[in-house]
Amino acid sequence: MRMILELMKCDRVAWVENKQILVLGLDGAGKTSVLHLLASNRVQHSTAPTQGLNAVHINSEDRQMEFLEIGGSEPFRSYWEMYLPKGWLLIFVVDSADHKRLPEAKKYLHQLINPNPGLPLVVFANKQVFVTG
Repeated sequence: MRMILELMKCDRVAWVENKQILVLGLDGAGKTSVLHLLASNRVQHSTAPTQGLNAVHINSEDRQMEFLEIGGSEPFRSYWEMYLPKGWLLIFVVDSADHKRLPEAKKYLHQLINPNPGLPLVVFANKQVFVTG
């Protein structure tokens, strides 16, 4: 998360007009929660799956960034590739606590990045559990 916030502040990053930061991942991965944290700096757990698209504009100093989340359930995954050409960065959110679906997430991530090797990528391992002794 810190890396994404630092990217938003970076003067050396060449921001391109009409480009979006795409937020993709399987249903239930926590994409909406990640976007809410970026926008408000507060954690909000969302229980309803995104149906379609969710656009969030975040202002950072002198920049406005548009994040576009596309639903991760099966019917919406076919739209992912259509939006990749408008992407400046891909944030792929993975539910790291759901070990059974990690191979499925890997499969879809590879389908996205193989034909788009130049698209910058952040893999966000969400829902990590830390055990303290």
